[in-house]
This record gives sequence, structure tokens and C-alpha cells, in this order.
Amino acid sequence: MQTEQALESILIADCGTVATKMLLLERVETRYRFIAQVEVLTTINPPWEDVSVGVTHAIEEVEQITSRTLLSGGRLITPRDGLSGVDAFVVILSGVEPLHLVLAGLVKEMSLESARRAATGTYTVVDGVISREGSLHSPEGAWARAIRDLAPDAVLLVGGVDGGASRPVMELADAIALGTSLLGSEERPLLLYAGNAKLRSRITKLLGGLTEVEVVDNVRPSVDKEYLAPARDLIEQIFLEKRLQKVPGVETLSGWSNFPLLSTAAAFGRVVEYLWHREDNTNRGVLGIDLGAANTTVMACFDGRLYPTVHGGCGIAYGPLAWVKKYGLARLQRWLPEEISAEQLLSFLYNRELHPATVPQELSELWIELAVVREMLRTALRIARPVWNVGADISLYGDMMPYLDPILISGGGIVHLPRPGQALLAVLDGLEPVGITTMLLDVHRVAPALGAVAGIKPLAAASALSPDTLVSLGTVISPIGHASDGDTILSMKIQYDDGSELDVEAHYGELEVWPLLPGQQATVELQPHRRFDVGLGRRGKGGTIQVQGGLLGLVVDARGRPLRLPADGEKRRKLLRRWIWDVGG
Repeated sequence: MQTEQALESILIADCGTVATKMLLLERVETRYRFIAQVEVLTTINPPWEDVSVGVTHAIEEVEQITSRTLLSGGRLITPRDGLSGVDAFVVILSGVEPLHLVLAGLVKEMSLESARRAATGTYTVVDGVISREGSLHSPEGAWARAIRDLAPDAVLLVGGVDGGASRPVMELADAIALGTSLLGSEERPLLLYAGNAKLRSRITKLLGGLTEVEVVDNVRPSVDKEYLAPARDLIEQIFLEKRLQKVPGVETLSGWSNFPLLSTAAAFGRVVEYLWHREDNTNRGVLGIDLGAANTTVMACFDGRLYPTVHGGCGIAYGPLAWVKKYGLARLQRWLPEEISAEQLLSFLYNRELHPATVPQELSELWIELAVVREMLRTALRIARPVWNVGADISLYGDMMPYLDPILISGGGIVHLPRPGQALLAVLDGLEPVGITTMLLDVHRVAPALGAVAGIKPLAAASALSPDTLVSLGTVISPIGHASDGDTILSMKIQYDDGSELDVEAHYGELEVWPLLPGQQATVELQPHRRFDVGLGRRGKGGTIQVQGGLLGLVVDARGRPLRLPADGEKRRKLLRRWIWDVGG
């Protein structure tokens, strides 16, 4: 294996559900730069059923762009020799079926909820929940049949604080053992135990002869303490073993690399964690959103601790139909700036799932796509937020978002939108940030690749993480408070770095944008109305901040939190059209 110091040319393959991205990162003088990037269709699914085919196609395109030789005899050339080969090859994957789980536990609002939160840390789908709560008698037969019928990849058994309840947990274990025994040896689920510590040996003895048993620390060691990391890490490891390492063609790719496979979500999380440390702002968190074709990933970092959430099987193309079945069409229709029939909306969603690589062709299709973006973000956030341990200084307003800076936006579902204003508006509507936030757009979708590089060459990843890589959409100020539409709620003096000044006001209910070009800096004096908080400590408190320019400039989202849409359809559509106009969408 090459030493870290020798890795000056790194090729990264990011294999998603629809697209495989290939990036070549090399040292140029004293810094690392992206030399080439290509995107091809992923070949995990028929007719190829071999992920290495798409990766090979992508490498061949990189060869054409760079006039270099990277492949020889069907293999990647490593290490680099002049203009041939690369020093390292890294593979990250997300375009695989998620891990199927059944959760088993005692109390739905405690141990089972903790188990669900642990499971959301990677690509999983919870197919069923077996609960002891409310059962006077153990329905062991029904539980066993559920295990047999669902045949999950794994069962996560939780319940009982350490030293607490034993009998109810063992009744669940007996049912799992019976259900497991009804399945063939190749179909039997793994048993992951994260409950009462004193029962570990009994659980292992009971189920060890039937299936593989993995034991980790209790997700609820006490009533008032939740401990998710061991269970979450174990599920991630099983996902790697049962899914990523068994992808057709992955053996070929592994033979080209000295580095382990990595899930796209885990790689993306590294970048979010790095941004928190880079900003060194303890009274803010950092949020990363990666909206792909089949998954929505939410990575939040507070006080140096990363909180990963993957909304598996629900992205911009795969999942909206199931989402509509669960939540209904009205939630999507409320974001449409023109009247679109239910039939037309459903027709688009069906075609989008059948042809996930396509893009909207008509304006009405774009409005539907943007509505899907908003609702996928809102749904993923509802799943993610209960896991966050934010702290009182960062989350001052209950159900509203905590203070976040920056927010990183990635994934084809957002970055492929035609105009930056559309991306910003969809994110503001979906996340509803508060206070002062810099919006970063991963325009080339390289954030997961940089996270993968960080694991083998941290200097290269940090060096490549430049303003050209994560482009600023602008600084967004979102005051907290309520007033009547049109009321002045914020006065600002913008002092540009060229010496010019601009005195402006923000009015409640409006989205207002002022010029501040990419690379440009400005000093902004803020004076909010006494009923409004702009993130400087309390309502009515003003101050001076330094802001960075972006594709849109300086934006004030004075629409209030939480965001309220008119119930009347025509008034709502008129308002949406005005917001789209305001951000140049």
C-alpha cells in the first residue's frame, strides 16, 4: 500500500442509484485540484448487472479528457508512472438495496424509538416492529410468524434498562428464535442485540445455534439516557458486508484498490464534520443535505458530534409514489405555483420512477419536481431532528430549526435544477432555517468523494475543498417572529468592500435579495424590530456581521417561522409565483 505522502493522484468512483461519477484529484504545485470529472449511468441493474462496467466506461472517458492511460489489460494501473495510472483508487457506493430490518422491543416511545433512531444512521428500511408494550400475554406465535413472513436481513432486539426487565425481553427472544427456525439457513436474519446488558449471554446461548448474533451496548442503558452509536455503527458494518461487498462487480473494483469500500452517506458525513471544525463556531451547528435519486441523507454536526440520518428508499425519483400513498397529494400540490391536476402529477411521478435519469421537460414538470424536493427535505428532517443533541444555546425556539452555519446542499435532486434561485427557494421552504446562514451548493457533486479522500489523505481533501468546489449561493438572514404583512422588521446598512454603502429595509412576508457577488465581502449592520431575533442572541438585538457573496447575494427570508401558506388555492399560487420571481427562479 502506498504511504499517505506518496498519494498525489487519486481516482474516486461514486456509484449511485442512477449515475456513477468519476473524479480525478491530483496535486498541482502545492494544492490538490480536480483534474477531470465525468458522469455515466450506473450499471448495477439489468442488462449489465455489474457495477464495474459503468466504472470502466467512466475511466475510459477520463482517459479521453486527460489524454492519459489509466487502464491496461482490463485493470486500473496503480501506482502512477508518469502519465499512466493513479496512486490510489477509492470506491463509494449508495446505489444498492437498503438493509431490511425488523425492530423488536418493549416500549414504543423508549427503547423501540431509540432502535429506530439507530437504524436511520445508514441505508435501512424498517419492515416491521414487534412490541411487547400493551400485551398482557405474549403473542409468541404471531411474532414468530412476522419474522418468518418478513424474512428481514436482521432483527434488532432492544428493551430493558441495564439491570432491569428480563422476562419480557426473553419472551421476544424466544419468538425471534422460533421465527428464525422456520426459515431456511440462507434466509435466517442476523440477530443484533442492544438491550439489557445482563441478558447478553442468555440471548447469545438461545439464538447462537440458529443464526449469527451480534451484541452491542444498550441503546437505553437507563430511562433518561440514550446511547445510539454502537448499534448504529454495527448496522452500518452489516450494510457494508451484506450489501456493498456483494454488489455484482464490486470484487473487480476492490481488486483495483487497497482501500475499503465506503457508503456514500458515511463519506458525506466526513465533509460535514470537517466543516464544523473548520468554522470553529460552537454556538452554531453545520447541516449537510444530500438529495439523490433514491435516498435523502441528512448529516448534522453539533459540538463536534455527527448525527447521521439516511431516509432510505425515498429520493427525488424513487420513493415519491410511496410517499404520496402515505401522506397524500395535497402536501405536494400546496407547493405548485400553477394548477396541475392530480392525474398529471401522478403521471409525472410514475414516469420519473420508470426513467430516473430524465429531467423535467415542461415548466409544469419542474414545479412538480421542486414540490417533491421540498417534501423529501421536510420528511427527512422530521426523521433526523429527534436524534440531534443540540444544546440550549443553539436551539432557542422549540420546534424551529437550531442555528446552522453553513448548510451544505448536495445531490442531483437539487444541484441539477436549472437556476440557483430555484435551489435556494426549495431548500428554504424545505428546511426553514433561522438566523444567519451561509448556503453552500455542491455544484459538481464532489462532497462525498472528498469525504472518501479524507480517509486516506486528509490534506488532499482539505486542499480541494475550495470556494470553486462548494459554491456559495449567498448569505441568508431568516428573522424569527411574527408581524403583519408589509411591516418593517429589519433595517440594514450594507458596506461593500469597495467602499459603497446601501441602506435597506426588510418587510414581513417578503423574500428580499440584495446584490453581493461571489467572492465579494460586505459588512452588514443589522437592527431588527424588537419582536424579531436575527440570530444575535435575543429578540431586538442588533449587531454587525461579515458576510460573503454568492450566486444570489444577500437574502432576507422575512416570511416568518414556521412558514405559513394561504389555505385559498389561488392566493397560495399567486404567493408562490411571487417568491419564485423574487429569487430569480
